[in-house]
Amino acid sequence: MLAKGFSTPELAHPALPGAASWFPLPAGWMVLGVMLLLAMLIAMLIGLARFRRNRWRREARKQLEQQQVDGWIALVKRVLLVQHPRAQVSQWQTPEQLLAQTSLDEELRTLMCRRYCQADNRLESSINQRIAQQLRHWLETLPHV
Repeated sequence: MLAKGFSTPELAHPALPGAASWFPLPAGWMVLGVMLLLAMLIAMLIGLARFRRNRWRREARKQLEQQQVDGWIALVKRVLLVQHPRAQVSQWQTPEQLLAQTSLDEELRTLMCRRYCQADNRLESSINQRIAQQLRHWLETLPHV
């Protein structure tokens, strides 16, 4: 089988690689860990920034339940000031112009405009609930700023 003069390698003791050590870790793992930590930090900062930017929406939702006509219109104006430039919102001076920017029903819009700045501007609780529900929906559909 083997030609004369051919020597066979020593098979009883093959050459094995050295044992893999756990410490220190290769530099690639450290770089990957740093990149992962940076990605998590950036994601947390983005989440915190979105949370802080949406503070106006949370505060408006809290105030929805405790308003009457004058308070509703003031709330709408404050929300519009967050969404639009101040110069544009300052041109909308009547309640009709302010409420036209919302998604309220026409019936509720005209009722609120008639009762705005009147001595007896209280609405029935069912109408207040409808207004609160529609304004809550309007707040949720507004884009993030």
